[in-house]
Amino acid sequence: TVAEALKAIPKLAGCRLVTLKENQGRARVRNLLVSTSTGDYLLFVDSDAQVYDPKFLERYLALAQRRCVLCGGIVHSDTMPSPDVSLRYRYEKQCEKRFTAECRNRHPYAQLRSFNLFMPRTIAERFPFNERITGYGYEDTLMGRDMARAHVQVLHIDNPLLNTDLETNPRFLAKTEEALHTLAMLNREMEGYSSLLHLHQRLCRMGMSGCMRLAYRLWGTLLRRHLTGHHPSVTLFQCYKLLYLNAILEPRGQKKA
Repeated sequence: TVAEALKAIPKLAGCRLVTLKENQGRARVRNLLVSTSTGDYLLFVDSDAQVYDPKFLERYLALAQRRCVLCGGIVHSDTMPSPDVSLRYRYEKQCEKRFTAECRNRHPYAQLRSFNLFMPRTIAERFPFNERITGYGYEDTLMGRDMARAHVQVLHIDNPLLNTDLETNPRFLAKTEEALHTLAMLNREMEGYSSLLHLHQRLCRMGMSGCMRLAYRLWGTLLRRHLTGHHPSVTLFQCYKLLYLNAILEPRGQKKA
């Protein structure tokens, strides 16, 4: 069980378990871990990641002397675990085709993901996760933007971890909506680092904000019902994200962003 695994951590050589009384948010927790770490290099790995290649650490260490930020990537099983997680699974599997190391290196800063991230401690201390982000999403993308401005080298390599814990469709949709609220909050800061935000801005400049707002009112509930079912469409998921983002931004007076 998870409880038994946690109890075993302090017994491992060089390991310790840090527990908090309450959830302080992903950004603050990661910054806390950086501040309490002692090594020269840091490896960020999400708790639902699985190492399936014995050379995983070897590949990172072979490039450590470059003193840059290394992103290894993420992959998923070739078999869907359950129809209950079909939305996240189908979305991630479709993204894998565009998230090879070669593709990620075309836009290295916008593709930075803390799921599997290796960097010198000095860089991690210089570029902390933005603690204004208390909800889900985009804290790593914002870090990538800050690194881009400071001309820190970010290199994407094929050294992926396996994502083993996919959320159910309703839970993933809720997390997506939470992330879109984060994106809306950052809005101007994320220009050039979010393809969804870029598409929304283009459509608004074409005068489509009202049409998107109407579409969300007419079909939002139906889309949600479809996406939380067992046969969700990734295309409709992308459409829903666009309509939902517009619904958040338009009342704030951002429709001409």
